Amino acid sequence: MDKQKTGELIKSARIKKGYTQVELGDLLGVTNKAISRWEKGDSFPDIGVIEELSRILDIRIQDIVIGEIKEQNIDSETAVTEVVRVAKLQDKVKKRKFISSGVSCIAAGYMLVCGWYSFRGQADNSILGYLTVSLAIVIAIMLAGEKSGGVHMHNGNAGGRVYNIIGFASMGYCFIMMIACSCIFNNHEADLWKIARYIGKIINVQLIIVFVLNLAVLVIQDYINEHKYEGVMSEAYSLVTACFMSMMYACFLHTLSDIHSFNKYIMIIAVVAVIEMLAAYFISFRIKKHNWSFEK
Repeated sequence: MDKQKTGELIKSARIKKGYTQVELGDLLGVTNKAISRWEKGDSFPDIGVIEELSRILDIRIQDIVIGEIKEQNIDSETAVTEVVRVAKLQDKVKKRKFISSGVSCIAAGYMLVCGWYSFRGQADNSILGYLTVSLAIVIAIMLAGEKSGGVHMHNGNAGGRVYNIIGFASMGYCFIMMIACSCIFNNHEADLWKIARYIGKIINVQLIIVFVLNLAVLVIQDYINEHKYEGVMSEAYSLVTACFMSMMYACFLHTLSDIHSFNKYIMIIAVVAVIEMLAAYFISFRIKKHNWSFEK
């Protein structure tokens, strides 16, 4: 099965019949976006519509599955084998979509709960440890969903780079902001409580914005992946890390007691968060490599 070849075959047959993508979609009961994804090779027609697609475009089912029109009849056993293989792969995709949706909902819900306790201003020192563990838990949940995803039937998500840039930029902004805060505290230690009361509120609002932005982007990316890339996990762990880094810094602002602890913990928070994120990317790479080898 070659999705690119099948897409080109569907496109040429559609044009030959004089149908637009919208018209063909109406005849099959699918959207024009689905037709577009087929023709681009981003996805494969569902096994349930292949027979009707074959009838409308006057193409044999085995030709659609294989991706090219054979002048002579191919072995019927080969055609059946290909159809069964497509059906199994599509069943895996549907299961992966279900798993991915569940994992995304669990991770986002857990992050919202953590954010509520972090930004409300009633935290204590112990919550920093909980947030560190929580970051590992959310990343582990996402990795588990990715591990359960099975075979990847997609061509990659180029937009993922943009989302990762947002995550890394947010982490950098959080860290620079807290370094600036540390400098202010070092120069005005006598008025520490005043700075924490006024400047701390401004910084806390900015951290909330960073949290909401990255969580929203993570949800949007997962939604796009579900519909465009067939349920592949986002793998944008930088977004999750940026969310938790903003929560950790906000929590630390609320528990500020002395400048020495502040200087020490802002570095610890950054290092721990980045280590967990990089570990997630490494494990994700190993999972992807294993799945790719399995496909081969």
